[in-house]
Amino acid sequence: MSGEKEQPLVSIITPCYNSSRYIHGCIESVQAQDYPRVEHIVQDGGSRDGTLEILRAYGGQIDWVSEPDEGQADGLNRALQRCGGELIIVLNADDELLPDAVSWGVENMAKNPDAAVVYGDQYIIDDEGEIVDLDPGPDPYDFIKVLCVESIIPAQAAFIRRSCWEKVGLYADTALATCPDYEMWVRIGRHFPMVHIPGFITRYRAHQGSRGRDKGAIIEMHDTKRSVMDRLFDESVLPQDIRALKKRAHAGAKSWTASILYHENDTFTGLRYACEAFLLYPGKIQGKFLSIYLLRVIFPPGYKWLHRRLMIKYEIVAAGKKGGGCSC
Repeated sequence: MSGEKEQPLVSIITPCYNSSRYIHGCIESVQAQDYPRVEHIVQDGGSRDGTLEILRAYGGQIDWVSEPDEGQADGLNRALQRCGGELIIVLNADDELLPDAVSWGVENMAKNPDAAVVYGDQYIIDDEGEIVDLDPGPDPYDFIKVLCVESIIPAQAAFIRRSCWEKVGLYADTALATCPDYEMWVRIGRHFPMVHIPGFITRYRAHQGSRGRDKGAIIEMHDTKRSVMDRLFDESVLPQDIRALKKRAHAGAKSWTASILYHENDTFTGLRYACEAFLLYPGKIQGKFLSIYLLRVIFPPGYKWLHRRLMIKYEIVAAGKKGGGCSC
């Protein structure tokens, strides 16, 4: 028992709203952790679909509150003020941790004492929980690529050191309707190291009900990222080497938007964003997305051939990673 007290407490924060379909699986994945010192903080925004009945059924096993909030960032800040962990991970209500995720986080945080964040990799799962893709975290971590939306930190696979997070202000901008994690990564990354450690520790659900699959929400996320960037680039004390990245960052946000619209089969809106990105900053990433879109529009047979080749390559890689990776 004394050994357990020496281990850091880990807070798992789950924001939710009308999440009755998936919240049980999320909670069960936390309950299944092989690490002894875990608290699960659930912040509900006033659900009306049966979510509260599921939360009540767990009694004192989870620490939950249901109350109206002023948006995603505000709800997360409320949860953060209630938690007591030295290490924190934010797990959405429709996502799940693998059983050794917290042990993995504690071990790798201890090995990287200067890092504010240690992140791993995640599986992409569908509505039914089947793995449909692999999403490795960017390796190595590169602040510039994160700022320019050329690398995306998998938030559900990221452990954050509370002391560092508090120094930069938690979710500082509660007015952001979307992408509070992007704003947070930029703010933390300006002041502290972040480290990628290979290892699949999370199951991230991409399903039809996800807000991030709605065209309007995708464009809103682009606009939010652009707003965060502009606020940074307008700072008078910003180093010149960061200020020089403005066009690249704006183009990166457009390329990211084009990539999401591509997967949602909104070809012509995505093509517009891909063209704008390339005209703004004709880099390698921008050229890749523009080429794929043009091939899809101008020569569909060539696009279908390329798509089949990429899928075959993905299936070979995925089979290898599943064979040697973490069990689900």
